[in-house]
Amino acid sequence: MDTSFSPIENYPFLSQFLLPEDYENHQEHSDELLTQLDEVWQRNKIQSKQTHEYLAARENVFAEVILQYYHEHYRNLVEESLHTKNSFEILFKNTRLLDSIIQSAFEYAFSDLSILKKRINEDLKKEYQFAKKSLQGKNKKLSHTREEINKLETNNDDPDQRQLYKYYNSIKAELSNEIDQQNERLLKLEEQLPLIPKSELKREFLLNNFVIFARGGYGRAELSFASDKDLGYCLDTQQLNAAEAEICRQFIIHIEHLLRKAGIVTAHQYFEIDEDLSRFKEPSTIHTIPSILESRVLLGSINLANALKRKFFQILPYEAFVLSQIRAYEQREVPELNQMNIKENKGGLRSLQIPLWLAAATFGVFPSQTAEMLSLLIQKRIISPRQGFKLCQALEFFYDLRNFSATAKEFHFDDEARGSGLSDEDLQLNVINDSAERLYLLKKQRFQSIDDFDRYRLQMLNYIQYLSDAILQRLLDRTIVRTFSNFQVIVHLGKRLILEVHALEGLPQLPISLIFNDPCALLELFEYVSLSDYDLSFDLKDEMSELIGVLTPEVIKSNRTKISKHFSTILLAPYASNALSIMFEICEPIDEDNLPNTLIGCFIPETNKMRFLLRNLSVHQHTVCMHSLKALDQVQKELYRLKNDYPELHQYLEPKHIIALKWGVLFHDLGKIDPHADHEVSGTSVAVQALEKIGYQDQELFTLVSLLIVHHSTLVQLSKTSAYFDQALQNFFEIADRNLINIILIYLCNISDFSTVNDSNIHSTRGLRSFFDETYRVFAEMRSSKIQGDPMDFINTYLDVKKNDLESDTRIDLLINRSLSENLESVLFTPLKKINPEEMKLLEKSENELQILWRDLKLGSLDKLGTDQTTDKLIRTIRKSISKKTLELLTERHNPMINWFFAAFPNRFLLSSPPDMLAENLSIFNQLDRPAIVNVITNARGKLNGLLIYVHDQPQIHSRIAYTLKLKHINIESAKINQIQFASGQVAFCYYLKVSVSEEDNVIFPRELENSIKRNNPPPLNLNSQTFLYNTKLHLEYLEDDKKGYIISELNNKSSGEFPLWNSKSLDKTDFSRLDKNFLRIKITAEDAPMVYYKMVNAFDHVNVPIQQAVISTIGHQVIDTFYILPSDHEKIVESDFEESLKQVLMSPSEI
Repeated sequence: MDTSFSPIENYPFLSQFLLPEDYENHQEHSDELLTQLDEVWQRNKIQSKQTHEYLAARENVFAEVILQYYHEHYRNLVEESLHTKNSFEILFKNTRLLDSIIQSAFEYAFSDLSILKKRINEDLKKEYQFAKKSLQGKNKKLSHTREEINKLETNNDDPDQRQLYKYYNSIKAELSNEIDQQNERLLKLEEQLPLIPKSELKREFLLNNFVIFARGGYGRAELSFASDKDLGYCLDTQQLNAAEAEICRQFIIHIEHLLRKAGIVTAHQYFEIDEDLSRFKEPSTIHTIPSILESRVLLGSINLANALKRKFFQILPYEAFVLSQIRAYEQREVPELNQMNIKENKGGLRSLQIPLWLAAATFGVFPSQTAEMLSLLIQKRIISPRQGFKLCQALEFFYDLRNFSATAKEFHFDDEARGSGLSDEDLQLNVINDSAERLYLLKKQRFQSIDDFDRYRLQMLNYIQYLSDAILQRLLDRTIVRTFSNFQVIVHLGKRLILEVHALEGLPQLPISLIFNDPCALLELFEYVSLSDYDLSFDLKDEMSELIGVLTPEVIKSNRTKISKHFSTILLAPYASNALSIMFEICEPIDEDNLPNTLIGCFIPETNKMRFLLRNLSVHQHTVCMHSLKALDQVQKELYRLKNDYPELHQYLEPKHIIALKWGVLFHDLGKIDPHADHEVSGTSVAVQALEKIGYQDQELFTLVSLLIVHHSTLVQLSKTSAYFDQALQNFFEIADRNLINIILIYLCNISDFSTVNDSNIHSTRGLRSFFDETYRVFAEMRSSKIQGDPMDFINTYLDVKKNDLESDTRIDLLINRSLSENLESVLFTPLKKINPEEMKLLEKSENELQILWRDLKLGSLDKLGTDQTTDKLIRTIRKSISKKTLELLTERHNPMINWFFAAFPNRFLLSSPPDMLAENLSIFNQLDRPAIVNVITNARGKLNGLLIYVHDQPQIHSRIAYTLKLKHINIESAKINQIQFASGQVAFCYYLKVSVSEEDNVIFPRELENSIKRNNPPPLNLNSQTFLYNTKLHLEYLEDDKKGYIISELNNKSSGEFPLWNSKSLDKTDFSRLDKNFLRIKITAEDAPMVYYKMVNAFDHVNVPIQQAVISTIGHQVIDTFYILPSDHEKIVESDFEESLKQVLMSPSEI
């Protein structure tokens, strides 16, 4: 890299756009400033032994002088800008002004160096003493914490003790980390402290090992009134000892503090010459490299600045930089004819800067000024001298407009402007619109008319648009060679096209079928494509079709472990959809089965059937294949958006989650290849089988992909129920298993699918985005409420709050129902006056509204929807005036039943049910001495979709229930089972099942199910050990407690019976509460098949291990059931043939 480029003398027309050669001799600003600073300091000088007080006084003097000086000269420059015909003169003068202030700050700070060194020494000593003392305390606290942990390890069953154990472990980890960091800092301080007093930083030594440089527009001496003041600092830490380096760091901080106090806010970067700069190669930071390479030294060592530039140039990844800049260039918006963003629009300042950066990177020369770069392009015959002058004309004019836009409101919008009918509302930084144009013509006599102004502006815009395109085209009309493990490719940069593939240089050239006879080598090529967004040439795609006959199923199978890793790399790349799209395009002629035979089909045969498949054309605008690829492309954009809009959520996503997300999105419609199946269910089975073929074995991946396929449009439907947001959100949490990762992934899958179904949907995502935004708001509120724990704790806390609200709503519903039989006065108003007069006064404010709503219900003329809406309004009106405590007193006779019901039945039922349904079930499940109680739940069309079951424990109770459901052809979609332990020692279970009926005309009667559970003993399974119809793919995991295990325990029962009684004669006082239990979890994942749940619970009966609690779920083709057992029963499971017998029984077409 050439760091000493100078402009070509043969192009004198460029001189007016260059910083004057005698610029460095202009010291008037600096000399004047330093004189003023010295005079003011002498007047305000203090004699203080306190270094902080002394330096604060010095800073105040600097701020006073610089602020006044800068504002005065800045205002003069603004006034001068109205009369100049060359805006570069203003840019140079503004640059000179800031240079002088920074130089003054350096000189002023340098005179403070001895005091600064003394303060540093004092501060480091204080820090050392405090750290030593603090370390003793932390070590003592860590020792105490370890003692508490040892005590708690002996008592893990008590939920309070378990919570304490978790708390102390988190404290231990935090303390250990703090102690390690503090010990490291103490070692550093012990090294620095003896050296600080001995360090003598002479001016020459400092300037030889230190540099301040200007970056960006300031570095190019093009500091407009709208420009950021970009600075850089670098230390030669190879030549400085630890103390000298620390003094220099604090010296830089002192300079920045002086500038900030004076109102000079800089955007600064700090470097040390021996630091690792590789972080700047990342896509998010690569754009900062040019600002270093084109920087201009203000003070200090030019050699050090050049060394830093060389280091940056060495790490500049040319190809990645070119691609990132081309994308940035192509993303520029074409401005409207009467409005433009001077900096960002196509044809604006940035549109020219990007080609100039690419030219600098291509030629290895980074001049500090734009005119120098243009002279290089003229020399290299990229542009002509005439074209170079046109660009300088355009730059001059746009910088004039940029200066004007930055100062229009503060300096130019006055009474004259108001008198001309102008408004300052439309005046924006970097924007030229009708208002800015009219003000410009009013204040600056550069153009005679609006027509002259518009003609000139659009001509300058055209210069930059046309010539920038031409520069890019000529710069990028070149090929590069990229080398891989056993092949190399030739790439045309401008066309972004891989033209050819060859064997490695020096090896004999081979046909493409031999170069890529290893599928991993082929996938290495597509990894490159997924990172670069290149296409393959027309001829190369045709040639690569030969590979379809080479990559046989046997070849894929023998390499599948490596293949899965390559596909994961492709999916993690930003342009995965491009790579897979090309793999779809490469194909052989249609085969005899009329199926396309694609390159991706060699790896995943099922994808061949997606090609040109039409489905749901009333909604879908694209074929299944094209829609899936568009959705895959969209999900990457949504990931970027998530990172920008919700960075705290994005940080939870690990690579494995993004891989699952992208497979889920690609395969979300894969089930449509079977026209007779429910694609959301059948697609899960096909997808998992496809992933297994290419070497994936991760059950967590399969589960996540299946979850996304099944629910790829669920959130779209939930978001449309905005009137019932809380209920929709609770359903969303349950679908996602209260897992924040699942919540994020389901949203990303839904938004990516929905927005790519057709062209209109991309503009109709507001509802879905708003729903997710509300979901995030709930998460943020829970987190900000200082609740300790992981995201699941936040979600559970939110659901607990909603459950409490729902309990209050249920109590109000009970009051409303009772009042319809009596009246509002006797049921609500009269008791409330006695219980809480203050709340009665609040309620009286809404009494008229209450009476109207109540009367509408009393008349009974409303339909179901009207009744529900009116009841909901009535409940909300009452709840905003009455506290929970008062509601408990108003519904005192129901307290024991409500307490039992809300503790015993699972939250997933409670939170998905309206208050009237809960009130109805309270009256059904109030005779707990009955051995079995069943209630059916139907949807709005009267179709069965759920069951509530309460049963007393007895041998094979879960098998009994499973057998009963089988007899009635009821399929379990999901379920939660809770255990109740009564004070008498009796045990019962509460079931909530989401179900479907396989026979449409099957009528389910609750009493019939109750009798079946009580009377029908499940017969033994008849296994046919020779016949295995089902490939179960059984996966069994033994997992520790997941914070979801609990029992419902009865406390304080004052009755003498085995079960509490609640009727007209007796109202037992009792209390039910959920107590955490340290259960062992057995998670069983298997293919869905007839009687699968029955076979699982029967297997537990077989080894005599009681199920304490269970969560049953079906995701597509997969059954994922989690059974909670006592830790003491683990040995029984392990020593028995539980897993093997379960596998056999699941594979067998058993009959009962």
